[in-house]
Formats: sequence, C-alpha cells, structure tokens
Amino acid sequence: MSDLIDQAQHFEAINLAQSLLAQRRRAETQPRPAARGHCLNRECLEPFEAADRARLYCGPPCAEAHLRQQALATQRVGTR
Repeated sequence: MSDLIDQAQHFEAINLAQSLLAQRRRAETQPRPAARGHCLNRECLEPFEAADRARLYCGPPCAEAHLRQQALATQRVGTR
C-alpha cells in the first residue's frame, strides 16, 4: 500500500514540475505590460502607493481577470 502512495507522490511531483516549467516558459515568451501606477484590471484600477509604482496588479485575482480580458480582446480581433 505504501508503494502505491509513494508512486502516486512521485508522479504528482513530476506533474507539478512539468506544469511549473510550462508556466515559466509561457511567462518568459510573453512581453511584460508596462506599469501604470494602478491595477491593470479594467474592473479594479486601484491606485498604488509611490513605492509600488512598478506593480501591475493588486493580487492574483486581478491578474487572472486581466489575462482573461486580454484573451477575449484578442479573440474578438481575430474573428473580425
């Protein structure tokens, strides 16, 4: 039984490593948007303090929402 658990943990570690590597490669190929002193998510636009002017988003939910917005905009342009 413990062999099955060890094997499952091994495969899960491989899967996680592959996922992280794919995400890192995807992030390296995409240009980083310019910081504007506020959250880039159109639904948020929270201003940042002077020390945080290089930040792009308030947090992960805003970053994910902005990426979805960009993907939808790209799809709309591509279908015209």
